[in-house]
Amino acid sequence: MDRAKARTSSTVIAVILSVTVLLLFGYLLWNDAPPSRSELTVNPPIEVIEPELPLEIIRPANNTLPDSATIRQQEAEEFVENLADPAAETIIINEYEDVFVRPDSIIALPNLEQRVTTLKSLMEEPSLSADTPLTLRYTEETREQTSLSELASEEEDHIAPVTIITEQGDTITAPLVELLQRDDIDHDASITQIRQQQHVKQLTVSELADADIDADQQLSVTISRGVQQLDMAELIESDSTELHDSLFYLHRVTEEDIQGLWGIIQSGLIQNFRHGIRLTRQGSEQTVSVTIPADADEPLPTGLSSFLGKVLHEKVSTSYVYNVNTHTMGRDPNLIHPRQELILIRFSNSELKAIYQFFADQRSSDAQTFAISR
Repeated sequence: MDRAKARTSSTVIAVILSVTVLLLFGYLLWNDAPPSRSELTVNPPIEVIEPELPLEIIRPANNTLPDSATIRQQEAEEFVENLADPAAETIIINEYEDVFVRPDSIIALPNLEQRVTTLKSLMEEPSLSADTPLTLRYTEETREQTSLSELASEEEDHIAPVTIITEQGDTITAPLVELLQRDDIDHDASITQIRQQQHVKQLTVSELADADIDADQQLSVTISRGVQQLDMAELIESDSTELHDSLFYLHRVTEEDIQGLWGIIQSGLIQNFRHGIRLTRQGSEQTVSVTIPADADEPLPTGLSSFLGKVLHEKVSTSYVYNVNTHTMGRDPNLIHPRQELILIRFSNSELKAIYQFFADQRSSDAQTFAISR
């Protein structure tokens, strides 16, 4: 009986243990299973809308600069446009002071007297009134240490004469191109360049005391003893509208005009184009100018005509010559007399622009010739 109870008790314990193990195993399996998920359906559905950003079109920056030919063309137009003073009502034509004028200008020709004197003597001259117009010309000399190499790089016109003092004390005046060809002068040696600066002042007798000139300075003086006014349109006997696209180059004949009309026109172009025009650009003043070499009119050994030579030949044959004393106009270029005649040379605007651009192009390309085909 006792054995039967013990056996039954053991069986119950074994069953309980088995059930416990099964429950534990089942719990573990249930805990490792993926969690159940329930989906929530939203009606109506939510739509996520991305904000629409503004469309931005990126274009490359336009940094294209005008080419050199365009720049030279613009310079030529500005130069010619300002070559004649548009604001001047009456333009006084003095000796050694050539000007370009418009065909509708009024010009004044002074009755001129020439003297070489000093400032002191001029101020004591009894025949001059306080308002007598004067033109003073005098020369100041400056000296600067340099070398031929520096001059070659700094000076654009190698044909123009320069005056130097060598290390040995020799004073030489010659075109720079000739000095550079000499074997007896070291190009890098120190030399003294002598520059003679020409000064021109226009004033009245009452202004002489404030002219800032030494009392004993030698002066070449032009005294104006009255003027005669002339209308350019009447002087050339042509309707100004016919010549509206033109400028006239005016020059009073002097004793120095030994080369005749050819030399007068050549010198006038060289000086006016080299002197240039002062223009204001982007708040600062700049000089628009171009250098015409002194030999640019010479024919070449090849037989080609020079550009400038062709221009000068045409202008000599079409020039006007006005006699100040007889008040008559002539067309004979071979009859010009100092202190008596006024030279008038007509240039179209396109001709002046072409001259500027031609020599600006030569400067840009560093050309060695100024020739054109016949």
